[in-house]
Amino acid sequence: MSVAPRAPDEDTLSRAVADALEASELRDDAAAVVIDVDRGSSAHWRADEDIYPASIVKLALMAEASNRFASGSLSPDDPIIVARSNITANPEPSPLVEGAQASVSELVALMIERSDNIATNQLIDVLDRERVTSAMRALGLARFRLGRKLSGSEPLVEGLDVGERNSMRPSETAQLLRLIADDAVPGAVEQRALLVRCTDGAKLAAGVARGDRFMHKTGVTSAVNHDAGILQTADGRRFVIVLYTRRGTHDSAHADARMASWMRVMRGHLNA
Repeated sequence: MSVAPRAPDEDTLSRAVADALEASELRDDAAAVVIDVDRGSSAHWRADEDIYPASIVKLALMAEASNRFASGSLSPDDPIIVARSNITANPEPSPLVEGAQASVSELVALMIERSDNIATNQLIDVLDRERVTSAMRALGLARFRLGRKLSGSEPLVEGLDVGERNSMRPSETAQLLRLIADDAVPGAVEQRALLVRCTDGAKLAAGVARGDRFMHKTGVTSAVNHDAGILQTADGRRFVIVLYTRRGTHDSAHADARMASWMRVMRGHLNA
């Protein structure tokens, strides 16, 4: 008779995170959070450091858009015209150009699935950065701040002197993902369906096991490289997995490989 894998306790998770950091040579460059969603145990490594979140901050915009849809204050079908001021570079070519029209739901999908910065900046105009910041703090993300739009290259959108630096610490990203995993925020099912379609599969997603479902969002700049999501294993267990690293696109292939290595080691411990 086969025996189901034992859910890891807090000490086991902490050892697993430490082993994964050591094996992937990320101990000095990373911050991590792992939460066993069903059991409630968790492990943290530098989880409250204020590391620039890059595109991970888009999770907050997704959550707040879903909240507005549920309240009826915003319709997913509302048409939005792309403003010239929101045009910037993207990881891959964007279908959005100045004057193009897209629904709010199309902007959210582009932002999460393809990490589209133009869609993100247009959503910041729609949702309002101060309201998004207040909404996230009401969810327990006490130091979250949406201060600036996103720029894929120079010149920076809005210029160097406009807006505060965005802040979404690893612990806060984990908190929001746990709420989404537990259906504790409006539209959680739809949000998970978007996250599973993230097109960047070179980081943590490259280290999951066969049969796993990883619902996640990545973020990259020249200085940082992140991945964060909800892992549902083939046997139905659920974990929030967050890894921020200070290795960016100047060495992106190397950074991605180390993140994938971290996930493979971590995933092996989850089976223990």
